[in-house]
Amino acid sequence: MSTDLVEANSNEPLSEAVTRMLEKDVGSIIVTENGEIQGIITKGDVLKKAFLYGLEAREVSCKRVMSYPAKTISWDSSIEEAAKLMSRDNISKLPVVREGKLVGIVTSTDIIRTEPVQVSYLQELVRARYVPHERT
Repeated sequence: MSTDLVEANSNEPLSEAVTRMLEKDVGSIIVTENGEIQGIITKGDVLKKAFLYGLEAREVSCKRVMSYPAKTISWDSSIEEAAKLMSRDNISKLPVVREGKLVGIVTSTDIIRTEPVQVSYLQELVRARYVPHERT
């Protein structure tokens, strides 16, 4: 999970949100209002909902192109739960909440990065439990 979040206000021009996404080199921005998650804007949302239709990013609000409601996951959920939710709902960004407040975001890249570590743990577990059988 990344805790270096990039946020935008729902009434903010899309151009300002996209500029922040580019400056921070992130693939999404969380849209909030009064501390509450309203939605999420991904690069795909910008392309599919603004660019494709020729909308002027300075004249379009974040609210108009955001995906909502944003799917979220609790901070104490497992990586497996996050992966299943992302797979089931065909999303690659998942805001993380704790007691209703945004605390981070999990991306498909985060999950991919953890997989080699998990495979290594499983290999160690198998080695530790492996008891060779005597051949007769």
